[in-house]
Amino acid sequence: MQLAPMQAALTAAYVFHTLFAGLWVGAVVLTAWKVLPLAKDGDVTPELLGGVAAGVSLITRIGAVVFVATGGHMAATVYGAEGLFAPPRGHVVLTMLTLWLVMTGLVEVGGSKIRSALDEGKVRTAARDAGTFYNAAAVVGFVLLVLGGYLAA
Repeated sequence: MQLAPMQAALTAAYVFHTLFAGLWVGAVVLTAWKVLPLAKDGDVTPELLGGVAAGVSLITRIGAVVFVATGGHMAATVYGAEGLFAPPRGHVVLTMLTLWLVMTGLVEVGGSKIRSALDEGKVRTAARDAGTFYNAAAVVGFVLLVLGGYLAA
């Protein structure tokens, strides 16, 4: 069975959007759950913590492009302008857009806190200052995945 070009593009958008969302949320959760607690205990080198923060920031920034392209395509194809304001699914999409912006901001602020403290050579301070932001971003990411699952069902 061959998909029509429009359906193939929509399927590809769903696949890339979902895969990248999983990668992004997974990176944030791993950082919040494992890396930062180790750094708070002093068991992480400044290079490692800086590398993790830089990697998560890179994924976040690439994600901005991926999510705008794929999410924009999905929203335009599936919902259209009017459908985005129709409950409940349209509202869920708009909620996800808002949460994506919040999560992006939390990750960027957390990364900035890490970079600032590491410039002074303070690993524990970096982890402590960024921890709340990454923990909040991990929770928001979990909610985003749940909402994405709802929309996919």
